[in-house]
Formats: sequence, C-alpha cells, structure tokens
Amino acid sequence: MTKLLDFTQPHVLRDESEYNTAVEEIDRLLDADPPMGSVEYERLEFLSVLVEEYEERNFPMGEDVSPQQVVDFILEQRGMERSDLAEWLGGRSRVSEFFSGKRDLSRGQIEALRTQLGLSADLLLK
Repeated sequence: MTKLLDFTQPHVLRDESEYNTAVEEIDRLLDADPPMGSVEYERLEFLSVLVEEYEERNFPMGEDVSPQQVVDFILEQRGMERSDLAEWLGGRSRVSEFFSGKRDLSRGQIEALRTQLGLSADLLLK
C-alpha cells in the first residue's frame, strides 16, 4: 500500500520525500478517477495545490516558459511520451500541432491536461 501523507496538522510539503509521496498519491487518485465531491476527489485537489506550491517554490520557471515546455517537463517527470497525450488532446495531429506551435490549446484541452496531469491552467496559457 502506498504511504499517505498525514495532514492532521496541515502544512505545506516540506521536502522532496513528502513531494514524491504526494505525487505518487495524486497518480493513484487520478487512476481511481474519484467522483467529484468525494473525499478522494477533495484530497486529490488538495494535494495538487500543495504539489503546485512546492514546485513553484523549489523549481521556479521563468516568465518566458512556454506551455509546450511545461507539458514536456511534466511528461518527463512522469515517464510519459508526447503520444500519451493524444487521447486528451484529440489525436496525434493535435498533439503535433500544439508542440510545433501551430495551434494553441483549446479550453477543453487545457481542462483535460489540468485534470489528467494536475497542471495549473495558468501554465498552459500563453
């Protein structure tokens, strides 16, 4: 069983170990696809906020980082390939157009990446 973080005393993620545990739990919760409003869904959102804050604090990205660079970074962190995005972005050609800069992400695609990868929509907008 995956180790769960104890938030009886709420706190931000303090170190890389807590960060990695939170990311693993987010992945597990995403795979479980909890229904909106459930305890698991609320925990998923809570952990996503904590992970985002930890990443902003420890891995700051400059203002000139593109949405493509953000997505590439997250894919690398999760051991995924660009082709894994085809289902969420509407096919391989949409993935290719996004990464080549020919097409911006649609609102639905941003929502899919936010939900599936735990990315902030702000990072996906130019």
